[in-house]
Amino acid sequence: MLIDLREIIGVPGGVVSFDFEPDLSEIIDDSIISIVPPTRAAGSVTNSAGVLTFSANVDATCKCICARCLKEFKKPEHKQISANLTEGGEGENPDGYFLQGDKVDANEIIFTEFILNMEDRQLCSDDCQGLCQKCGADLNNDLCKCEKEIDPRLAVLGQLLEE
Repeated sequence: MLIDLREIIGVPGGVVSFDFEPDLSEIIDDSIISIVPPTRAAGSVTNSAGVLTFSANVDATCKCICARCLKEFKKPEHKQISANLTEGGEGENPDGYFLQGDKVDANEIIFTEFILNMEDRQLCSDDCQGLCQKCGADLNNDLCKCEKEIDPRLAVLGQLLEE
């Protein structure tokens, strides 16, 4: 979505509001399978003493795979996004987003910032136990039947306990 900023570029204190459904369908990584529609982005672009600031609240639901137990789950995400907008050519401001004439591509900013603010690993719950490394049993459901291996360096101590 291109947001027209002609009305506020030369007007300190000027605000342009927006509310739309951004396209986040291409957000896929090791633990995110897809983004479940609908998504929502609402916010504004503000001119504060000549500095254009983009701010938005983004709500989406991610379909994920747990990094520990490999189960699919849905996780609601709420991100607060803030970015500076600048005029000029490539490479002049690595921390901001560039205007396209008098407009800015809101979808590009939201997509990029949403990805940058995602957690590295998605977990179905904070206390997820994961899978047994030997037999693959889901430790969230029940205990596995694997015998614990004793470190060969400590096997002699185990023999002392048996006596």
